Amino acid sequence: MNTQNNVKRTTPIRRWLSRTAAVIFTARTQGLVVVDLLRLWARLRCAGRRNLIPEKPLLHLGCGKRHVDGWLNVDVTGSDFDLDLASGRLPWRDEVFDAVVSQHFIEHIEMEEQLIPLLHEIRRVLKPGGEVWLSCPDMEFLCRVYVEGRIADLLQDRRMRFPDYPFSAMGDPDLPPQHVVNHLFHQLGQHKNLYDCDLLAWALGKAGFSQIERVVEADLLQRFPRFSPRNDDSYSLLVRARSSTSFNSARIPNSRESI
Repeated sequence: MNTQNNVKRTTPIRRWLSRTAAVIFTARTQGLVVVDLLRLWARLRCAGRRNLIPEKPLLHLGCGKRHVDGWLNVDVTGSDFDLDLASGRLPWRDEVFDAVVSQHFIEHIEMEEQLIPLLHEIRRVLKPGGEVWLSCPDMEFLCRVYVEGRIADLLQDRRMRFPDYPFSAMGDPDLPPQHVVNHLFHQLGQHKNLYDCDLLAWALGKAGFSQIERVVEADLLQRFPRFSPRNDDSYSLLVRARSSTSFNSARIPNSRESI
């Protein structure tokens, strides 16, 4: 049985930051500033916390409002364990998790500066043989539907799945459907990189993962039935990889770890 709670949490600090930013910045900049301040707050709260033993052996990174029972749900705010995932450091001991799942989070961080260090950390905290499952918008699919002239179908699908989908920032009903590609690539500044299978496999390989393969949502739900379906195979990339050997605890330098 799927028992996933879509918890709607708006923390007091986030409300205060949003109100303050609204006085100074444009709507796009407001969102970016609020995220950076939340990241700073999460780093301050987590400062000095190292070698922790998690309460649960399953790690859900970038959970947003999708809290999954039986998993340690982690995000920058409103989660079981608030953490700046872009900092390149996880606070848990080596080899303590059986599996890590992250759905539609990795496109929100820079690949070389933030994702690859995070993947090294994920491998460090995974037990030998542990699995990582990552999903994001599929860059190859978006390029293909544009070239093949199927953008209108993609926009219709997103409007069916997300009735409040912010296709036009100004609410212009005449905006051509091609703009949905722009939105998925940048999403008002929230998206930093999109991936196809080869690029994401390269990043996982850089972090030492093996047995990297493309899978579909049915594989994830069969393996971890407490996750609720997203029904996004049509435009999402989902990749599974394994940590096949014990992690060498020597860390790679990361200039972004300091507060």
